[in-house]
Amino acid sequence: MHSFSPRTMLCGLACLVALAGGAAKAAHAEAPPADPKAKQLLDEVIKTYKGLTSYADQGKFVLNISENGKPKNQSSPLRLTIARPNKVDFDAGLVRLVSDGKTLTTSVEPLKQYLTADAPKAISFETFRQGPAGSAIFGGPTGPPMLILLNLLVGEDPAKVIEELDATLKFGPERKDGLSLMLDRKEGPDFEMVVDPETKLLKKINLVIDPEILAKTAAGGSKITIDQFGWDAGTVSTKAAAADAFAFAPPKEFKKVDSFAQANAEDPSAVAQQLVGKAAPDFTLTVLDGAKTRTVSKADLAGKVVLLDFWATWCGPCIKELPEVQKMIEGYAKDNKDVVIVALSQDEEPRELPELRKHVEKTLEEKKVVLTGTKVGLIALDPTQAIGNAFKVQAIPTLVILDGKGIVQAAYVGQQTGETLSKDIDALLAGKSLLKEKAEAAATKKD
Repeated sequence: MHSFSPRTMLCGLACLVALAGGAAKAAHAEAPPADPKAKQLLDEVIKTYKGLTSYADQGKFVLNISENGKPKNQSSPLRLTIARPNKVDFDAGLVRLVSDGKTLTTSVEPLKQYLTADAPKAISFETFRQGPAGSAIFGGPTGPPMLILLNLLVGEDPAKVIEELDATLKFGPERKDGLSLMLDRKEGPDFEMVVDPETKLLKKINLVIDPEILAKTAAGGSKITIDQFGWDAGTVSTKAAAADAFAFAPPKEFKKVDSFAQANAEDPSAVAQQLVGKAAPDFTLTVLDGAKTRTVSKADLAGKVVLLDFWATWCGPCIKELPEVQKMIEGYAKDNKDVVIVALSQDEEPRELPELRKHVEKTLEEKKVVLTGTKVGLIALDPTQAIGNAFKVQAIPTLVILDGKGIVQAAYVGQQTGETLSKDIDALLAGKSLLKEKAEAAATKKD
């Protein structure tokens, strides 16, 4: 499996969750009662988790799909170790939560920061809901599986929590890897709990999306099939954890803080704003130039207003935004403005650069989007995501605007209109500062 970075994971999953959660199912009649045998199995699962003194998994959140016959596999860590009453190590990739029984530490990878507090007397579900950990766990598609798992492990009444999901409990299709318990929900994706028949512990918690809804909402009429979408426990152990399993050693570059300032590690917009007002990181673009490629550095763009559009071919909102980008390119080229707009692909596959280029160009051709042919528009490839990482991109689309001196004047996460972006670019072309205007607006609002 090819593992994607957490920020790429975020967008890929968020797009699919939007499809699943936003589309309504066919109208349900009165929900049928739970299957008694399925209810019995669930009760056994709940009893098993309640009786554990130690638990450890090598979990990850997995998205394995095929788009038009091509596999696209992504994963992000969700590793959990618990020892009652109050020891825990939960690694959610961008955020890690560790308690050694005395001290509770929260570390945030994008911020390179960590803070400490007194450990609770007992780990509870609320322990995971606070601060950056809560955002990392419950702020996206990992939320539903973790709601179930963490309540089974440390919740007061997991049966009630599952009941409040407003779903009919029944057995799912026969599986080779375990027993399938389905939560058939009235709206949004159904949930499937895959139970190990011997241990009565969960092996997987999948989000099950109606294929018809997926077909209707897939971007560009793409044919998408989902092999797995959810939490996979990996290897599970209920043996007592090693003595050092809950020790936290901060990475060398991490700084201890009293609070995480204003930035939320799982709020991509907040992370992006950290660069605003600062000189943009140095970068060198690999730009498509006819049948060849050439490099364009930050220094080469001095004196021009630059818009960097971080996007990917599999990101629905990115694709929807590109026609707006095309109109901007055409408009500024027509008026001969000192503007450069770069569509910076964050695609990692195909791994071979020539094949990746073909894939990007084919996608744009299919969408009837033309971004090159003028001095304003450029298409660039960033398969290692070195530039994306330098600009702290956590989700796509992300759009960053630089002034002629290379200062980041604005950063946006999520699909934007050409009107919004053009307003900023025009202000910079007129010699204005977006930073100054923002400060003045904030002062006026305060008064």
